[in-house]
Amino acid sequence: MRWHIVAGGGILGLMLAVGLGAVLPRRWHLPPRTNCPIPIYLQSGAIHTDVILPRRHQQVDWGRLLPLGKIGADEAAYLSFGFGEQDFYMGEPGSLLWRWPDGLRALFWANPSIVFVNPVREIPPNAHCIGLSASQYRELVEHIQGSFRADAQGNLIPLGRGYQPAGQFFQAQQGYSLLFTCNHWTAQGLNRAGVPTPLVPLLSQSILWHSRTACPCPAP
Repeated sequence: MRWHIVAGGGILGLMLAVGLGAVLPRRWHLPPRTNCPIPIYLQSGAIHTDVILPRRHQQVDWGRLLPLGKIGADEAAYLSFGFGEQDFYMGEPGSLLWRWPDGLRALFWANPSIVFVNPVREIPPNAHCIGLSASQYRELVEHIQGSFRADAQGNLIPLGRGYQPAGQFFQAQQGYSLLFTCNHWTAQGLNRAGVPTPLVPLLSQSILWHSRTACPCPAP
């Protein structure tokens, strides 16, 4: 009985810590910004976040940095970037109800990770737009660039499309675990760019909630 009480208290404490960390900001006093001419977009699902950037901008042309032909992005206006555990995200898609063993393995073991780059022709209507300054945008781009692993010749390491109809998986630098998930990766890039993020970015919705106070999306 005592073990059950201790275990229950530990689970409750963990839930409270995650909930509190999702509400508290990582940085309390970010300077306000008003000149944010570059739009970026956050795409969020139930457990995952992606960042959508212009394929070509005066600040950066991804065609000079990525093999767009392999990605199938020659005609796309935007690129979506997401981080994940290699086997889970490249595996056969399906409901988490029956893929839960893969999900637990991805969270509780340090596993190889990927960056998934996907062409986006039109911004999804439910994507959340944020405005960035030129310096903020460069910081976010450098975060994404630094996430790719390269071979001895300095080339990125493509892993194929898995079961995805488009895009390309690339080998990533940092391993995936409960301490560094897709949402940690997104929040790390946003924080580097000076966008408000949660103290504990385990939940995708907490990232969107904090980013509401960022510089608004520029008018088209």
